[in-house]
Amino acid sequence: MALAAATAETWGITGTTFLPAYLLIAATVGAAGICTRRTLAEPGAARPIDDITARLHDVAYLAGGGELAVWSALCAMRLRGTLFAAEGTVRAVGRLDPDADVLEKAIHATAGSAVAHRRLMFHRSVRPALAEIEERLVAAGYLLSDERRRRIRRVGFWMLGVAALGLVRVLADIAEARSVGLLVTVLLIVTVTAVTQIALAPRRSRRGNRALVALRDQHRALAPEREPDWQSHGPTGAALRVGLFGAGALAAFASGRVREIAPQVATAGDAGSDRSRRQRRRDGGSGGGGSGGCAATAG
Repeated sequence: MALAAATAETWGITGTTFLPAYLLIAATVGAAGICTRRTLAEPGAARPIDDITARLHDVAYLAGGGELAVWSALCAMRLRGTLFAAEGTVRAVGRLDPDADVLEKAIHATAGSAVAHRRLMFHRSVRPALAEIEERLVAAGYLLSDERRRRIRRVGFWMLGVAALGLVRVLADIAEARSVGLLVTVLLIVTVTAVTQIALAPRRSRRGNRALVALRDQHRALAPEREPDWQSHGPTGAALRVGLFGAGALAAFASGRVREIAPQVATAGDAGSDRSRRQRRRDGGSGGGGSGGCAATAG
């Protein structure tokens, strides 16, 4: 009788039976979780936007959030002559058109005196303009609302339940002095998957991702490797280029003005940093941050 008790399997299920069953449960729950997260990341658009580029800096916000939207606005304003940039600060100059973009108006009002461009997005008058862009993109289905993102994260608790089952089995096996090596390995994978799903949720919807891919393909002529003429594209094209290809695209707008922006781009790790460093070596010397062109915006 004692021998039979000692050899009884945990929960009456052998380890060789439990492990495949546990793997099947984890795979099933994982696949269901992935499908559910993908479905939640494709919300219906409550208010569709026919052309996202109609709002100059919405593309930049969609691609990189408030910081990139501010870079887009600074670039457009610099080319319009409504902003002066030097040594990491910007200052409003001139007057804006009455129909100027709301974000540009907010930045112009904030920069009445010199202000660090990297702090602009945190200023009281700029935050509402950025919030307006976000609300518009959420309503159009390009960005996910906070509630939708919470729902996506909660899907991770399904896998966390699977991890809890595995942990209970591991503890039970340890109490019976049974081998748990393979089960612990699987349990770690399941736990990491659960924690990752709970911690992470996409900011853009799948519709937003498709929109960016389509816009980058449509405006491939603005890509940094094409070295487009920033003067011919004007403020609108410059802002769109920053939105689609990142702040690093600033470095290729005007070769003589790369010197001021290049350190910031290199720090950010954007794609244009290598190009800017090569250009600095060719140009030599140093240039003033207040020279014309979009690149001086980041000065």
